[in-house]
Amino acid sequence: MAKGNKRGTANVCRRSVVGGAAAAGMAMAIDIALPRLAAAQDAAPIRIGMLNSYSKVFAFLGDSIFKGMFLYFDQINWQIAGRKIELIKEDDEISPQVGLDKARKLVENDKVDFIFGLLASNVALAVAPFVQQSKTITFINAGVTSVNQIRSPYIFRTAFSAQQLSAPMGAWMYNNFAKSLIASGSDYAAGHDVINEFKKAYLSSGGKILQEIYPPLGTNDYSPYLTQIKSAAPPATYNFYAGADAVRFINQYAALGLKDTVPLAGWGSLVTSDVIEAVGRNAIGCVTSSMYADTLDTPENKAFVAAYQAKYNMLPSQFSSFGFTGARVLQEAVGNLKGDISDKLKVSQAIANVKFQDPRGPFAFDPVTHNPIQNVYVLKTVAEGDKVSNKVIYTAPNVRDPV
Repeated sequence: MAKGNKRGTANVCRRSVVGGAAAAGMAMAIDIALPRLAAAQDAAPIRIGMLNSYSKVFAFLGDSIFKGMFLYFDQINWQIAGRKIELIKEDDEISPQVGLDKARKLVENDKVDFIFGLLASNVALAVAPFVQQSKTITFINAGVTSVNQIRSPYIFRTAFSAQQLSAPMGAWMYNNFAKSLIASGSDYAAGHDVINEFKKAYLSSGGKILQEIYPPLGTNDYSPYLTQIKSAAPPATYNFYAGADAVRFINQYAALGLKDTVPLAGWGSLVTSDVIEAVGRNAIGCVTSSMYADTLDTPENKAFVAAYQAKYNMLPSQFSSFGFTGARVLQEAVGNLKGDISDKLKVSQAIANVKFQDPRGPFAFDPVTHNPIQNVYVLKTVAEGDKVSNKVIYTAPNVRDPV
């Protein structure tokens, strides 16, 4: 169980629900003229299963998503429409079988109302059929494109898809960065999917992929692969790595002398604020595509960044925004239903209708795919004095996946 209250823990939220139920019973015994008040106080908590990767190579990404959601629930005092919020945290270990087992446990034993997380694409694809069959409304943060084809009323994505970030980036890369390049990515579902989606957009713009390289997920030593790149001396590289893999790849890219000779570009997870914290100036000059940057100059993002820094003493990343945005989606939808989540199809429709100004920009769901409609930003990692950050150099507005 996640530990937290309105400043801190979901366990305290659970105790508050128990206390509220006892108080409601006393109120009914003393004054039966207050049935509505008693019913509101006695409402069951909204139970959310936070199923994500909290260990191994994606540990700090899963933690960032959790932090973002935790922050938003802090801001609304851990309740929606008078119902307390309860989080149950489970680690999928980036394993499809572990993820599926944990999903079953959350639904069948813990009786959660919603599942949130599922960053690893291989886990998301394994869990999706189960949540569809069990009619458990689930928010997926994995970018794998094939999630788009599920078309389930119970599955939503609050992050992005590989196609959504890759289509604008492929065209931009050809026109502004390099006419040919080497592509590389972690050898698992998301790595191949991201490179394939980028390749479609890049090739259709006139670009040429010279070579594709796929190191295993969780690689510690990239030197054999980086040596291939150095020997080929391409005009640029485009890369998909995330979490600890991104940190190791960028640091070793710079150490081998590639940073100044072969321009580096990639998927948004390659250079997030978390990665910058670990690699520093080794990331300068890298270009990525994302739906979020902590430097976005909007009132919503400034407030988000300030609150996140105050609570965690660090900058939010795109992964932090997944959790924060998902929490707001729940609050908006369940609030519009006045806390009644008994009819899952009505809840699904309420979620599909949510629209608001998010720290990342305008946010809405595509009614067919349940993927976000959102801005996609091309970011460049720059240094201003001692500070290294991602700056927006191009915006593709209101991007949606093909239906």
